Amino acid sequence: MKRIVIVGFGTAGLRAALSAKSQDPSVSVTVISEERYLTYSRCGLPFVIGGQIDSFEKLMVVSRNMLLRLGLDLMLGFRAVDVIGDTLYVEKVDSGEIKQIKFDSLIVATGSQSYLPPIRNLNLNNVFTLRSIDDCVKIINALGKVKHFVIVGAGAIGLECAEAFLRRGIKVHVVELMPKVLPNILDDDMASILQESIVKHNVTLKLNGRVNEVLGSNTVEGVVVNDEIIDCDAVLVSTGVRANVDFAKKIGLEIGSYAIKTNEFQETSKAGIYSAGDCVETRHLITSKPFTPYLGTVAYKQGNVAGVNAAGGSMKFHGTLGSMVLKVFDYEIGATGLNVEQAEKEGIKVIVGKTKWYTKAEYYPSHGDLTVKVIFNADNGRLIGGQIIGVSDVAQRVNLLSALISMKAIVDDVVNMETCYSPPVADIIEPVVRASEIALKKFRK
Repeated sequence: MKRIVIVGFGTAGLRAALSAKSQDPSVSVTVISEERYLTYSRCGLPFVIGGQIDSFEKLMVVSRNMLLRLGLDLMLGFRAVDVIGDTLYVEKVDSGEIKQIKFDSLIVATGSQSYLPPIRNLNLNNVFTLRSIDDCVKIINALGKVKHFVIVGAGAIGLECAEAFLRRGIKVHVVELMPKVLPNILDDDMASILQESIVKHNVTLKLNGRVNEVLGSNTVEGVVVNDEIIDCDAVLVSTGVRANVDFAKKIGLEIGSYAIKTNEFQETSKAGIYSAGDCVETRHLITSKPFTPYLGTVAYKQGNVAGVNAAGGSMKFHGTLGSMVLKVFDYEIGATGLNVEQAEKEGIKVIVGKTKWYTKAEYYPSHGDLTVKVIFNADNGRLIGGQIIGVSDVAQRVNLLSALISMKAIVDDVVNMETCYSPPVADIIEPVVRASEIALKKFRK
């Protein structure tokens, strides 16, 4: 019987376990995780803080009974420490007990960890990060005594937490080092739409703000931003994540530009060892360069490939566009492919189409605004990116753009795309098509 051991039980680890069993039900699958929880949605944590989700149990994506029925051996609360030959050494987190596990195939799915920038005094009480249920519990337990949160970083989690804290009646100040929110996702013009909404909801937004120090003796009393003091009693550091490659380095796996290097089969540099999820760098489908998207959708697909192949299959993961979506206050925000700034850094000349339109027929009572920006390669007309901000109906339009990019669609393809129409559901003019028509006129000049 083939023995598969998986280190990490997030989205990639769980999917790898399930797909390995699906590929070959006879394999033995053992899963190692430092956390004591079953796989849960990390993306749902801000909504537990905000009260939209009323318990951590609702974030759990799988039950212990289901895993046991499948014959998976779960070792929660264990940390992988080394590999010698065909043996994985693990350490029990709370006792230091060492155990050995034999394997034929190993899957490293160690995920990512919060990045802490060089800010002085991050060890004070009431300085938080948000990556795990345990992190979330610490924040929730402190909320009753907190009146003013400073959030360092205006990425997705930082902005979602800004809304969550406001729901709890807490004053919120968001500080972002870059000159716009969601700086790795949106162009300036699209970010400005979201920024207006954030400020309208009484969040104080400080762009181009560098947090130099957290003030206080034992507990947070304020932060220093560009030599200005902002009084507060709690800080959330939400400056992104980095691939957790400590274990991979320990066992001698090749690390690429950002994370563990794998081929399209999710194989690492060592035979019999695969890797998937946030700890892995992947190929961008437009630039063909390695990057780390840190997305659950990517982790799911990579975990599927790693699990199938570890169990004897032959599946490939070709790369990703980094398609994403989130909701902050009034707006859903989505993007895929390259934005204008990223394209220009790659030396790609672009032509842009942009329109403000409606989610439904303009005369239908529940219609809302939708702004669509599509980006085409000026040399060959190929669609390479898109950003959408609207009150609803964003996610599936981003999926549409992703599919079109993957199919190497050019501007004429998008303009001539057939779409559907009914007043309470969709306008007779599809906004993605309308934005592309605007771009096409620029091509013809």
